[in-house]
Amino acid sequence: MHSTRRKFTRSALLATAGGMLLPPSLWAKTATYEVRKGDTLGKIAIGLNTSISELKRANNLSSDLIQVGQKLTIPAGGNTNIAATSHITMRTYIVVKGDTLGKIAQRHAISIRELKAANNLSRDLILVGQNLRIPGNAFTQAAPAYDFLAQVRAGTAGIKVQRDKWQRIVVHHSAIKYGNVKKYDAAHRRRGMQNGLAYHFLIGNGIDSGDGEIEIGPRWQKQQLGGHVKNHLINQTAIGICLIGNFEKTHPSKKQLAAFTQLMDWLQGVALGKKVHFAGHRELKGEQTVCPGKHFPLTLMHARYD
Repeated sequence: MHSTRRKFTRSALLATAGGMLLPPSLWAKTATYEVRKGDTLGKIAIGLNTSISELKRANNLSSDLIQVGQKLTIPAGGNTNIAATSHITMRTYIVVKGDTLGKIAQRHAISIRELKAANNLSRDLILVGQNLRIPGNAFTQAAPAYDFLAQVRAGTAGIKVQRDKWQRIVVHHSAIKYGNVKKYDAAHRRRGMQNGLAYHFLIGNGIDSGDGEIEIGPRWQKQQLGGHVKNHLINQTAIGICLIGNFEKTHPSKKQLAAFTQLMDWLQGVALGKKVHFAGHRELKGEQTVCPGKHFPLTLMHARYD
């Protein structure tokens, strides 16, 4: 009886203090992580598979300052298994000629700030032969084994990309495992969207299109505003990329993630020629959604593209 009351009280407190942050169905899943020596918000966020901003929001933090022994609430959807580990593991990287902090951070899909925090660096200066600590949850970007962009480059060759128009890229999941451009375009037109498919690009999962296949939507071909978020102003300047699948239940495939990073790199490096703001659908103000799903690696993608 007392245990039941404690659970009820805990849920009630979460409902009162964090009801605007988490949907009711996820309140009971909230867990905590105790800060240990050497931890930073960046390293903890990577280990929890969440973002620094979500971690700060869940704990009402106004700065990045944390203390050993402090208990942090793990945002819903985060990796609760880390709460039982003794520390966040680190790997070592030896600086070679031509390296910069930016290159090393991008190669391991972490931010420069996280890399500097992990090594107590106050400046960007590094030396050949220097040992740097890399958070163990980071991954190394290997050369792509397959070019997923051939169809995109060919399809964009005749398009005059309106570089000044596009200011951000928003990633989505479809929330179902079926679909491709043709099917979604028809469905969205039936819903009254005169420009058809709400997204600019779709990335298939091997069912109705190839695994990792990048399909171009009519809106990209005509450089039209998106229809993928509620906010009309954001739709006017945001490119929408949707990966087919329900990532609340399953993980995106390796080919889908490879295709996504190739598409992001190409958009910012070639098509737009500039770095633009990157966000998951659920991170946009006023968008009440879990999209692109808890299993999409938003934290790693933020580390790469922020």
